[in-house]
Amino acid sequence: MNTRPILRLALVGILLCTMSFANVFAGDVATFVNLGFSSKSEYFMFGFHGWDSDAKRFFAEIYTVQVKENRFAPGGVSKKEYPGQLAPGQDTAGAFYTLLEENGPLTKKFGINHMKQGRLIYILMNGDPPKDNLEFRDFVSSSTYKVKMVKDIKGKGEKVQSAFYLDVSLTLKDGKTKTHTIGLKDHYRAGIQDYRIRQILVSPDEQHVVFVIETIHYGKQGPSIRYMVETAKLF
Repeated sequence: MNTRPILRLALVGILLCTMSFANVFAGDVATFVNLGFSSKSEYFMFGFHGWDSDAKRFFAEIYTVQVKENRFAPGGVSKKEYPGQLAPGQDTAGAFYTLLEENGPLTKKFGINHMKQGRLIYILMNGDPPKDNLEFRDFVSSSTYKVKMVKDIKGKGEKVQSAFYLDVSLTLKDGKTKTHTIGLKDHYRAGIQDYRIRQILVSPDEQHVVFVIETIHYGKQGPSIRYMVETAKLF
C-alpha cells in the first residue's frame, strides 16, 4: 500500500489547521503549565509562558492559589519578562524554566508537588468550538457536572472590558445535588474580550475543583491568549 498520498494529505491538513489558528490569533498565544498541588490540596500552582509580539520579549508568569478560598496565596504571583529574539522553531519554555527556578522558595514554602497535578475531567481540545454550557459525567466519582459560564462584555477594541462567573451544579452518586457560583460577577477586567473554559481538574484529595480559564485579550496585531483559574470546594 502506498502511504505517501495519505501522508501528504495529513501534512496539508496540519498546515491548514496551523494557518487557521494563526489567522484567528495573530497576537501571542501563551502555553499553560500545571505545576501541581500541595500535599493536602490547599494550594495549586500554575503558570504560562510565551512571546510578547508587541514588546518583543519572552514572558513567564507563575501563580499560587489558595484552593478553598479561591484567591492568590500571599506572595503567590510571579511575573517576569526576558529580553531576547525569538528564533524560528525556538520554544519559549526557557523563560518559564528561569522563572520557576527563581520561584523555588515559594514552591517549597507552599509544599507544591509537581507530580500531584490533579485529575483531568474536562478539556477543550484545540480546534473544537468553545462552549459556555457543559454537561458531562465524571466516571471515577460517578458524579454529573453541569457548568454554565455567564459573561458580560462591554465596549470594543482598546476600551473592551469584561466579567464572568460560573454556575456549577454537581449531582453526586447518591443523587444529592450541590450548587456553586464561582467567580466575581461584577469584576470587570480591562482589555479582556472573551473567556473560555479550557480545562477542569479535580484536586488530589477529590474535594476541590479547578477551572482553567482562557482569557482572550485585545491587541492591535490580533487577540492574545493568557490563563487564569477559578477554584471551589466541592463538598
